[in-house]
Amino acid sequence: MKKIEFVFRESPEAGKLYNITEGVYWFPMPLPMMGPDFVNCYILDDGQEIALVDTGANLGDCKDIWESILQKNFSKKKISNIYVTHHHPDHIGLAGWLCEKYHTEMICSRTTYLMAKMLSVDVHEKVSSSTELFWRRAGMSPEMLKEKVSARPFNFGDGVSPLDKGFIRISENETISVNGVDWTVNMGNGHAPEHATFWSKELNLVLAGDQVLPGISSNLGVYPTEPNADTVGDWINSCQKFLMLASDDHVVLPGHGRPFSGLPRRLKQLIENHEAALKRIKKELKDRPKTAVELFKTIFKRDINKREYMLALHEAVGHVNHLKKIGLVHRHVRPDGAFVFELKDNC
Repeated sequence: MKKIEFVFRESPEAGKLYNITEGVYWFPMPLPMMGPDFVNCYILDDGQEIALVDTGANLGDCKDIWESILQKNFSKKKISNIYVTHHHPDHIGLAGWLCEKYHTEMICSRTTYLMAKMLSVDVHEKVSSSTELFWRRAGMSPEMLKEKVSARPFNFGDGVSPLDKGFIRISENETISVNGVDWTVNMGNGHAPEHATFWSKELNLVLAGDQVLPGISSNLGVYPTEPNADTVGDWINSCQKFLMLASDDHVVLPGHGRPFSGLPRRLKQLIENHEAALKRIKKELKDRPKTAVELFKTIFKRDINKREYMLALHEAVGHVNHLKKIGLVHRHVRPDGAFVFELKDNC
Protein backbone atom coordinates (compact mmCIF):
# COMPACT_ATOMS: atom_id res chain seq x y z
CA MET A 1 0.00 0.00 0.00
CA LYS A 2 1.54 3.27 -1.18
CA LYS A 3 2.47 5.95 1.33
CA ILE A 4 0.76 9.33 1.20
CA GLU A 5 2.60 11.83 -1.02
CA PHE A 6 1.72 15.40 -1.92
CA VAL A 7 1.62 16.58 -5.53
CA PHE A 8 3.07 19.97 -4.54
CA ARG A 9 5.80 20.22 -1.94
CA GLU A 10 5.36 23.91 -1.19
CA SER A 11 2.57 25.36 0.90
CA PRO A 12 -0.11 26.75 -1.42
CA GLU A 13 -0.71 30.43 -1.94
CA ALA A 14 -4.34 31.48 -1.61
CA GLY A 15 -5.77 32.80 -4.87
CA LYS A 16 -2.98 31.33 -7.00
CA LEU A 17 -3.84 28.96 -9.89
CA TYR A 18 -2.05 25.57 -9.98
CA ASN A 19 -2.09 23.11 -12.88
CA ILE A 20 -2.78 19.52 -11.71
CA THR A 21 -2.79 17.92 -15.16
CA GLU A 22 -3.88 18.98 -18.62
CA GLY A 23 -7.23 20.74 -18.29
CA VAL A 24 -7.45 20.46 -14.48
CA TYR A 25 -6.64 23.47 -12.29
CA TRP A 26 -6.67 24.05 -8.55
CA PHE A 27 -6.75 27.25 -6.64
CA PRO A 28 -7.02 27.73 -2.87
CA MET A 29 -9.68 30.27 -1.90
CA PRO A 30 -9.22 32.17 1.40
CA LEU A 31 -11.70 31.43 4.17
CA PRO A 32 -12.19 34.60 6.20
CA MET A 33 -13.79 34.06 9.62
CA MET A 34 -14.00 30.27 9.17
CA GLY A 35 -11.97 27.16 10.08
CA PRO A 36 -9.05 26.19 7.79
CA ASP A 37 -6.99 28.88 6.05
CA PHE A 38 -8.42 28.06 2.62
CA VAL A 39 -10.90 25.92 0.73
CA ASN A 40 -9.97 24.32 -2.57
CA CYS A 41 -11.78 25.26 -5.76
CA TYR A 42 -11.15 23.46 -9.05
CA ILE A 43 -11.53 24.41 -12.71
CA LEU A 44 -11.91 21.83 -15.49
CA ASP A 45 -10.96 23.19 -18.93
CA ASP A 46 -11.41 21.52 -22.33
CA GLY A 47 -10.09 24.44 -24.39
CA GLN A 48 -13.57 25.72 -25.21
CA GLU A 49 -15.46 25.83 -21.91
CA ILE A 50 -14.70 25.51 -18.23
CA ALA A 51 -16.57 23.88 -15.37
CA LEU A 52 -16.10 24.91 -11.73
CA VAL A 53 -16.02 22.57 -8.74
CA ASP A 54 -16.86 24.18 -5.36
CA THR A 55 -16.88 27.92 -4.87
CA GLY A 56 -15.69 29.18 -1.50
CA ALA A 57 -17.82 31.18 0.92
CA ASN A 58 -19.64 34.44 0.35
CA LEU A 59 -17.29 36.29 2.68
CA GLY A 60 -14.53 38.89 2.42
CA ASP A 61 -13.14 39.47 -1.05
CA CYS A 62 -13.87 35.98 -2.40
CA LYS A 63 -16.05 37.36 -5.21
CA ASP A 64 -13.21 39.62 -6.33
CA ILE A 65 -10.80 36.67 -6.30
CA TRP A 66 -13.11 34.63 -8.52
CA GLU A 67 -13.49 37.48 -10.99
CA SER A 68 -9.73 37.99 -11.07
CA ILE A 69 -9.00 34.28 -11.65
CA LEU A 70 -11.59 33.97 -14.41
CA GLN A 71 -10.65 37.22 -16.15
CA LYS A 72 -6.91 36.60 -16.03
CA ASN A 73 -6.94 32.95 -17.11
CA PHE A 74 -10.26 32.12 -18.80
CA SER A 75 -11.64 35.40 -20.10
CA LYS A 76 -12.85 34.00 -23.43
CA LYS A 77 -14.35 30.78 -22.10
CA LYS A 78 -17.93 30.12 -21.07
CA ILE A 79 -18.65 28.42 -17.75
CA SER A 80 -20.56 25.26 -18.66
CA ASN A 81 -21.64 24.27 -15.13
CA ILE A 82 -20.84 24.66 -11.46
CA TYR A 83 -20.47 21.43 -9.48
CA VAL A 84 -20.88 21.47 -5.70
CA THR A 85 -19.67 18.56 -3.58
CA HIS A 86 -21.76 19.34 -0.47
CA HIS A 87 -23.86 21.99 1.23
CA HIS A 88 -21.41 23.64 3.63
CA PRO A 89 -20.92 27.41 3.15
CA ASP A 90 -17.26 27.18 2.16
CA HIS A 91 -18.20 24.93 -0.76
CA ILE A 92 -21.58 26.25 -1.92
CA GLY A 93 -21.28 29.82 -0.67
CA LEU A 94 -20.76 31.54 -4.03
CA ALA A 95 -22.58 29.05 -6.26
CA GLY A 96 -25.74 31.14 -6.44
CA TRP A 97 -23.82 34.29 -7.31
CA LEU A 98 -21.70 32.54 -9.94
CA CYS A 99 -24.78 30.97 -11.54
CA GLU A 100 -26.51 34.33 -11.82
CA LYS A 101 -23.48 36.29 -12.95
CA TYR A 102 -22.27 33.81 -15.56
CA HIS A 103 -25.66 32.41 -16.64
CA THR A 104 -24.93 28.80 -15.80
CA GLU A 105 -26.39 25.94 -13.75
CA MET A 106 -25.49 24.37 -10.41
CA ILE A 107 -25.09 20.58 -10.32
CA CYS A 108 -25.20 18.74 -6.99
CA SER A 109 -27.04 16.06 -5.03
CA ARG A 110 -30.64 16.71 -4.10
CA THR A 111 -29.79 16.72 -0.40
CA THR A 112 -27.03 19.28 -0.95
CA TYR A 113 -29.40 21.70 -2.64
CA LEU A 114 -32.31 21.21 -0.24
CA MET A 115 -30.13 21.49 2.88
CA ALA A 116 -28.50 24.67 1.59
CA LYS A 117 -31.82 26.18 0.54
CA MET A 118 -33.46 25.36 3.87
CA LEU A 119 -30.59 26.63 5.99
CA SER A 120 -30.25 29.81 3.92
CA VAL A 121 -33.73 30.96 4.90
CA ASP A 122 -33.43 29.80 8.53
CA VAL A 123 -32.17 33.11 9.91
CA HIS A 124 -32.01 33.88 13.63
CA GLU A 125 -30.98 37.10 15.31
CA LYS A 126 -30.60 35.22 18.58
CA VAL A 127 -29.87 31.61 19.45
CA SER A 128 -32.97 29.44 19.01
CA SER A 129 -34.39 27.46 21.91
CA SER A 130 -33.64 24.18 20.10
CA THR A 131 -29.99 25.15 19.67
CA GLU A 132 -29.67 26.20 23.31
CA LEU A 133 -31.19 22.87 24.36
CA PHE A 134 -28.79 20.98 22.09
CA TRP A 135 -25.78 22.72 23.62
CA ARG A 136 -27.08 22.12 27.14
CA ARG A 137 -27.61 18.43 26.40
CA ALA A 138 -24.08 18.17 25.03
CA GLY A 139 -22.79 19.35 28.41
CA MET A 140 -21.72 22.90 27.54
CA SER A 141 -20.59 24.73 30.67
CA PRO A 142 -22.95 27.38 32.11
CA GLU A 143 -20.33 30.07 31.43
CA MET A 144 -19.90 29.11 27.79
CA LEU A 145 -23.65 28.69 27.35
CA LYS A 146 -24.31 32.18 28.70
CA GLU A 147 -21.70 33.65 26.34
CA LYS A 148 -23.06 31.83 23.29
CA VAL A 149 -26.71 32.64 24.00
CA SER A 150 -25.97 36.35 24.44
CA ALA A 151 -24.24 36.68 21.03
CA ARG A 152 -25.86 36.80 17.59
CA PRO A 153 -25.32 33.40 15.96
CA PHE A 154 -23.52 33.02 12.65
CA ASN A 155 -26.31 32.04 10.30
CA PHE A 156 -25.75 29.76 7.33
CA GLY A 157 -26.96 32.54 5.02
CA ASP A 158 -24.25 34.88 6.34
CA GLY A 159 -21.73 32.99 4.21
CA VAL A 160 -23.94 31.85 1.31
CA SER A 161 -25.21 33.93 -1.59
CA PRO A 162 -28.92 33.46 -2.42
CA LEU A 163 -29.81 30.27 -4.25
CA ASP A 164 -32.44 31.84 -6.48
CA LYS A 165 -32.30 29.25 -9.26
CA GLY A 166 -32.95 25.53 -9.26
CA PHE A 167 -30.32 22.84 -9.70
CA ILE A 168 -29.45 19.77 -11.77
CA ARG A 169 -29.40 16.61 -9.70
CA ILE A 170 -26.62 14.02 -9.62
CA SER A 171 -27.04 10.60 -8.01
CA GLU A 172 -25.00 7.64 -6.77
CA ASN A 173 -23.16 5.70 -9.51
CA GLU A 174 -24.16 8.18 -12.19
CA THR A 175 -21.55 8.86 -14.88
CA ILE A 176 -21.34 12.48 -15.96
CA SER A 177 -19.27 13.98 -18.75
CA VAL A 178 -17.47 17.19 -17.81
CA ASN A 179 -15.77 18.83 -20.76
CA GLY A 180 -15.23 15.50 -22.49
CA VAL A 181 -14.03 13.53 -19.46
CA ASP A 182 -16.25 10.95 -17.74
CA TRP A 183 -16.56 11.06 -13.97
CA THR A 184 -18.44 8.55 -11.81
CA VAL A 185 -20.38 9.98 -8.87
CA ASN A 186 -19.94 8.21 -5.53
CA MET A 187 -21.79 9.61 -2.53
CA GLY A 188 -20.37 9.78 0.96
CA ASN A 189 -21.94 10.63 4.30
CA GLY A 190 -20.85 11.62 7.78
CA HIS A 191 -19.30 15.02 7.14
CA ALA A 192 -22.31 16.08 5.09
CA PRO A 193 -25.33 14.10 3.86
CA GLU A 194 -25.15 12.89 0.26
CA HIS A 195 -21.71 14.40 -0.26
CA ALA A 196 -20.71 13.95 -3.93
CA THR A 197 -17.26 12.72 -4.93
CA PHE A 198 -16.21 12.43 -8.58
CA TRP A 199 -13.93 9.66 -9.86
CA SER A 200 -12.23 9.77 -13.28
CA LYS A 201 -10.80 6.49 -14.57
CA GLU A 202 -9.26 8.29 -17.54
CA LEU A 203 -7.36 10.83 -15.43
CA ASN A 204 -6.92 8.74 -12.25
CA LEU A 205 -8.29 11.70 -10.31
CA VAL A 206 -10.77 11.88 -7.43
CA LEU A 207 -12.51 15.17 -6.70
CA ALA A 208 -13.10 14.34 -3.05
CA GLY A 209 -14.44 17.52 -1.46
CA ASP A 210 -14.29 17.11 2.32
CA GLN A 211 -14.95 13.37 2.21
CA VAL A 212 -11.21 12.57 2.17
CA LEU A 213 -8.70 15.12 3.45
CA PRO A 214 -4.95 14.83 4.01
CA GLY A 215 -3.53 15.41 7.46
CA ILE A 216 -6.82 16.04 9.27
CA SER A 217 -10.11 14.21 9.50
CA SER A 218 -13.20 16.05 8.32
CA ASN A 219 -15.44 17.27 11.12
CA LEU A 220 -18.24 14.75 11.79
CA GLY A 221 -20.52 17.22 13.49
CA VAL A 222 -24.07 16.63 14.72
CA TYR A 223 -26.31 19.70 14.76
CA PRO A 224 -29.71 20.67 16.22
CA THR A 225 -31.37 20.04 12.84
CA GLU A 226 -30.77 16.29 13.39
CA PRO A 227 -29.61 15.88 17.00
CA ASN A 228 -29.51 12.06 17.02
CA ALA A 229 -27.58 11.65 13.75
CA ASP A 230 -24.91 8.95 13.63
CA THR A 231 -22.31 10.88 11.67
CA VAL A 232 -19.42 8.69 12.80
CA GLY A 233 -21.13 5.49 11.68
CA ASP A 234 -22.05 7.08 8.34
CA TRP A 235 -18.45 8.23 7.92
CA ILE A 236 -16.85 4.86 8.65
CA ASN A 237 -19.27 3.14 6.27
CA SER A 238 -18.43 5.66 3.52
CA CYS A 239 -14.68 5.22 4.00
CA GLN A 240 -15.09 1.44 3.79
CA LYS A 241 -17.08 1.80 0.58
CA PHE A 242 -14.48 4.11 -0.97
CA LEU A 243 -11.71 1.73 0.08
CA MET A 244 -13.19 -0.81 -2.36
CA LEU A 245 -12.84 1.76 -5.17
CA ALA A 246 -9.50 3.32 -4.27
CA SER A 247 -6.12 2.57 -5.82
CA ASP A 248 -2.60 3.83 -5.29
CA ASP A 249 -2.74 5.40 -8.76
CA HIS A 250 -5.46 7.85 -7.76
CA VAL A 251 -4.55 11.48 -7.14
CA VAL A 252 -6.99 13.01 -4.67
CA LEU A 253 -8.13 16.60 -5.10
CA PRO A 254 -9.43 17.39 -1.60
CA GLY A 255 -11.59 20.23 -0.31
CA HIS A 256 -8.82 21.44 2.02
CA GLY A 257 -5.08 20.85 2.03
CA ARG A 258 -2.83 19.84 -0.85
CA PRO A 259 -3.65 17.26 -3.55
CA PHE A 260 -2.13 13.88 -2.69
CA SER A 261 -1.75 10.23 -3.65
CA GLY A 262 -1.97 7.19 -1.39
CA LEU A 263 -5.76 7.07 -1.14
CA PRO A 264 -6.11 3.50 0.19
CA ARG A 265 -3.70 4.22 3.05
CA ARG A 266 -5.46 7.49 3.87
CA LEU A 267 -8.88 5.83 3.99
CA LYS A 268 -7.56 3.13 6.32
CA GLN A 269 -6.07 5.83 8.54
CA LEU A 270 -9.40 7.64 8.74
CA ILE A 271 -11.27 4.48 9.66
CA GLU A 272 -8.68 3.47 12.26
CA ASN A 273 -8.54 6.97 13.81
CA HIS A 274 -12.26 7.02 14.58
CA GLU A 275 -12.39 3.39 15.67
CA ALA A 276 -9.55 4.15 18.09
CA ALA A 277 -11.42 7.18 19.44
CA LEU A 278 -14.50 5.02 20.05
CA LYS A 279 -12.37 2.49 21.95
CA ARG A 280 -10.94 5.30 24.11
CA ILE A 281 -14.44 6.53 24.91
CA LYS A 282 -15.56 3.05 25.96
CA LYS A 283 -12.54 2.74 28.23
CA GLU A 284 -13.16 6.20 29.73
CA LEU A 285 -16.81 5.47 30.42
CA LYS A 286 -15.89 2.44 32.54
CA ASP A 287 -14.98 4.88 35.33
CA ARG A 288 -18.15 6.95 35.31
CA PRO A 289 -20.82 8.33 32.94
CA LYS A 290 -19.81 11.49 31.08
CA THR A 291 -21.22 14.13 28.74
CA ALA A 292 -19.99 14.69 25.21
CA VAL A 293 -18.07 17.80 26.31
CA GLU A 294 -16.38 15.90 29.16
CA LEU A 295 -15.02 13.49 26.54
CA PHE A 296 -13.14 16.12 24.51
CA LYS A 297 -9.66 15.11 25.64
CA THR A 298 -10.50 11.42 25.29
CA ILE A 299 -11.64 11.84 21.69
CA PHE A 300 -9.11 14.39 20.44
CA LYS A 301 -6.15 13.46 22.68
CA ARG A 302 -5.43 17.09 23.51
CA ASP A 303 -6.94 20.16 25.11
CA ILE A 304 -9.50 22.01 22.97
CA ASN A 305 -9.11 25.78 22.74
CA LYS A 306 -11.96 28.27 22.51
CA ARG A 307 -11.67 28.63 18.72
CA GLU A 308 -12.08 24.87 18.27
CA TYR A 309 -14.71 24.40 20.95
CA MET A 310 -17.88 24.36 18.84
CA LEU A 311 -16.51 22.03 16.17
CA ALA A 312 -15.29 19.71 18.93
CA LEU A 313 -18.69 19.76 20.65
CA HIS A 314 -20.56 18.80 17.49
CA GLU A 315 -18.12 16.00 16.66
CA ALA A 316 -18.10 14.66 20.22
CA VAL A 317 -21.89 14.34 20.02
CA GLY A 318 -21.38 12.34 16.81
CA HIS A 319 -19.16 9.85 18.63
CA VAL A 320 -21.46 9.25 21.59
CA ASN A 321 -24.47 9.06 19.26
CA HIS A 322 -22.72 6.26 17.39
CA LEU A 323 -22.05 4.28 20.56
CA LYS A 324 -25.70 4.70 21.53
CA LYS A 325 -26.93 3.61 18.11
CA ILE A 326 -24.90 0.40 18.12
CA GLY A 327 -26.13 -0.38 21.62
CA LEU A 328 -22.97 0.05 23.69
CA VAL A 329 -24.10 2.90 25.98
CA HIS A 330 -27.15 4.12 27.87
CA ARG A 331 -28.07 7.80 27.73
CA HIS A 332 -29.48 9.52 30.81
CA VAL A 333 -30.49 13.11 31.57
CA ARG A 334 -28.58 14.80 34.37
CA PRO A 335 -30.41 17.23 36.70
CA ASP A 336 -28.86 20.18 34.80
CA GLY A 337 -30.33 18.90 31.53
CA ALA A 338 -27.12 17.43 30.10
CA PHE A 339 -27.04 13.99 28.52
CA VAL A 340 -24.61 11.63 30.21
CA PHE A 341 -23.52 8.39 28.57
CA GLU A 342 -22.97 5.23 30.59
CA LEU A 343 -21.29 2.10 29.30
CA LYS A 344 -23.59 -0.94 29.39
CA ASP A 345 -22.60 -3.69 31.85
CA ASN A 346 -21.76 -6.25 29.16
CA CYS A 347 -19.56 -3.94 27.04
